[in-house]
Amino acid sequence: MSLFLISKTKEKGIVIENFKTLSLPPLTPYQLFTVANHKAFFIDVQSQQVLGMIDLGYLGNIVLSPGGQFVYAVESFYSRGTRGKRTDVITLYDGKNLSVVGEIIIPPKRFLCVIKKNTQALSGEGRFLLVCNITPASSITVVDLHQRKFLREIPTPGYVLLYPYEKRRFIMIGRDGSLLVFSIDDEGHLEQRRRFPAGFSMNDPLFEHGLYLRKTNQYVFISYEGLLNFLQLEGPAVQWGKKEDISQGSGWRPCGWQLLSCDPLEKNLYILMHKAGKEGHKDSAEAVWEVDMTNQKCKRTISLERPVDSIQVAAQQKTYLCCLSRKGYLDIYDLQKGTKIGSMEELGEGALLLLSYCS
Repeated sequence: MSLFLISKTKEKGIVIENFKTLSLPPLTPYQLFTVANHKAFFIDVQSQQVLGMIDLGYLGNIVLSPGGQFVYAVESFYSRGTRGKRTDVITLYDGKNLSVVGEIIIPPKRFLCVIKKNTQALSGEGRFLLVCNITPASSITVVDLHQRKFLREIPTPGYVLLYPYEKRRFIMIGRDGSLLVFSIDDEGHLEQRRRFPAGFSMNDPLFEHGLYLRKTNQYVFISYEGLLNFLQLEGPAVQWGKKEDISQGSGWRPCGWQLLSCDPLEKNLYILMHKAGKEGHKDSAEAVWEVDMTNQKCKRTISLERPVDSIQVAAQQKTYLCCLSRKGYLDIYDLQKGTKIGSMEELGEGALLLLSYCS
């Protein structure tokens, strides 16, 4: 029967279509990845189009290489789908067309949790990828991306999550709020390690989704009650700096998931907010507060048409505030006017992260 159909197709002169892989357009600051359950979408917020998609393994996440050469997917797979032998891998995707170009098998220990930006991190120069492990003992896996191989595991008892800065320095947070600061050498060996005491009250915990401010080499975190905490970085030393209360009795509090972003010049900080409710720190946001970084005061409130959970500023000639919901929609606001200009739908269930090559 199949031979008959092929011959009939040729007789009618129908050309059999050959599929080919398309290349993505040149990178711009308007291009973002949204990460959801089992999927990552590559989108252009200016044209409001999906440019590509990556299927991810169990609780998969991605890391973007500087310059857009590669996308690194951190994934877990089971031999029987939901059970059986577990394999953890780093899958390498070509940034030009999102095709698989390699795979690095790592120990099956990575921290399996709701997708977070800081369960894995790239070193500043882009050579090493570090992955958090919990077995339940905590450690980190070190991968050399240039040689495409697993190097070693470094124990980090009591400390989880990774906050990279400078060339090869990283911060991890302990359960008591203390910090572990370490660096690795050219071979991926532990080079330096120092501990620093907690710089915030455990009665007012911090959201773990801190924002790195490259121009001033510091991280900014916000507490559940709205206290901005600045962590100054200088080589192997870190120091908690000033704290500013942005809510100031207004009845509003921070909320959401990826709740902080800033403009490219780091003049303004954008924070997801809602009218305070007990145990509501993971609720979706009703508004975005624009905070002046010179005085840490709220100078504008942008009301949101729909609740969202994560934000990311995308800027070039125009500046957009991209607002992502765990329900899979993305609302796009003109940041200068504070008005919604468009939206994208069906970006995956549990969509929680917005990632940019430019941030």
